Amino acid sequence: MCVPQLKGNPFPFFLTMAASVDSRQFGTHINGVVRSCGQDLKPPLPLDFNLDSSSSDEDENDDASYLKDLVRKANAETEASVMDPRDDGTADQWVARNPSMVRLTGKHPFNAEAPLQRLMHHGFITPVPLHYVRNHGPVPKASWEDWTVEITGLVKRPTRFTMDRLVREFPHREFPVTLVCAGNRRKEQNMVKKTIGFNWGSAGSSTSVWRGVPLRHVLRRCGILTRGKGALHVCFEGSENLPGGGGSKYGTSISREMAMDPSRDIILAYMQNGEPLAPDHGFPVRMIIPGFIGGRMVKWLKRIVVTEQECDNHYHYKDNRVLPSHVDPELANEEGIFLPTSTVSTFLHFSYFSLFLSHVSLTSFVIFVNFFVYYKI
Repeated sequence: MCVPQLKGNPFPFFLTMAASVDSRQFGTHINGVVRSCGQDLKPPLPLDFNLDSSSSDEDENDDASYLKDLVRKANAETEASVMDPRDDGTADQWVARNPSMVRLTGKHPFNAEAPLQRLMHHGFITPVPLHYVRNHGPVPKASWEDWTVEITGLVKRPTRFTMDRLVREFPHREFPVTLVCAGNRRKEQNMVKKTIGFNWGSAGSSTSVWRGVPLRHVLRRCGILTRGKGALHVCFEGSENLPGGGGSKYGTSISREMAMDPSRDIILAYMQNGEPLAPDHGFPVRMIIPGFIGGRMVKWLKRIVVTEQECDNHYHYKDNRVLPSHVDPELANEEGIFLPTSTVSTFLHFSYFSLFLSHVSLTSFVIFVNFFVYYKI
């Protein structure tokens, strides 16, 4: 899906975006900004980015140039991340972060959003150090060379891919996507009626240019079975060890139809704004699922499992749920509303968020898109 008239559009901001920059790549260090994170974040990526190459659509090529300029500008205006003393004594003390980020859950784990004025200043493309972060626990220490992603379950050829194999054996896609935390602006919700979530402000949304491997190509390579043979859901699992549910990984799932739909541009992403992923954003690989809440985009991806049943992970059923107004957390737990047998679906699109764009006359506007709760019949 192309971004139409990106330069002239007064509102160049879409919740689900996939500009056609398929075979292009931003240089791994667009303006020389280096984030020291205590590990080598430079994977051996193919350097084939060429904005001047021939294109059947000059508008698409122009959009790619414009996006590159936006990323370069955002990087140039953002100070390098540093080791924040607030992380001293935690499992994340090795992770470099921008000191201006507003921490929402105390010292640890790291859950933060940029000051709203800074987010608005950068407009369409959010610099990586100012991209909101939602972590449930410590950031895993990862190595590009040692990392693997296992594809298993209802597939003919279960496979464990190294990062080099993912990058070199599959085509890649690169496009801007807006991520929104399901809790964005929850502070205002909590002022009306208290929820069990912490107080996100209005900056729990960010837009980056993501590069990765299409999920459907990986599943086809592994021989995903048909619906008739039970392959109905695709589950994603991260690597971090978390306390939820008595101890678990972070996991969630989407339907097979969504996973295999080429129009959805679901990717296993390994680059953000032209650089390898930062530790807080899932290095070395994470899911990007345009049009879904951030909670469905598993970071530090380790396993993809094709199953007959929806994911039964604690975080899939207990996080990011919108229930009828008369249902409070106590009633939901008492009556098992969170459980797989309940009537409430886990399918949830973006809620709402506010954004300021400096080049339009409006001081702010709110976009409401696909804020639905689906009920099973």
